[in-house]
Amino acid sequence: MSELISKLDTFETKNDELTNFIIYSELSFINSHLDAIKKFLKIIINPIKLEDGFGKHTILEQMVERICKKMNYNEKLQNSIKGLFLLDFREATTQQQFIIEKTGNLTINHKNENKIKLNIKDLADYSSQAMEIILAAMFDWSNGKTRKRARAR
Repeated sequence: MSELISKLDTFETKNDELTNFIIYSELSFINSHLDAIKKFLKIIINPIKLEDGFGKHTILEQMVERICKKMNYNEKLQNSIKGLFLLDFREATTQQQFIIEKTGNLTINHKNENKIKLNIKDLADYSSQAMEIILAAMFDWSNGKTRKRARAR
């Protein structure tokens, strides 16, 4: 994506059209990873152990909320987990509460005071975050042990 972005001027396509395509592609990529996370959670979590459980139509936001409630997490930790799983982003994009601007930004929750403006780099970061969650979870689950994380330098 970064190579594509750096070579925008070499395409015959209008920059704003290509930018809109890139933004929409990243948005779709992120949501597909969040769908995979939801499916993975449904595989590894026993819904009987959660109050209200979950079924095939339960959305990711509800699953995470019920898991946090079962774990007795405080509100601050719950908000951190919601941020980790990009739940505000997910809710806004699945409810089509976003606009793609000609400036190359994506504005989610564009109709209320909780607007968030994201550029292509922000979306690439969100994409990496969602991909890392699912890959780390799958790796941990398949090996039955915790993956060691690289130390930040």
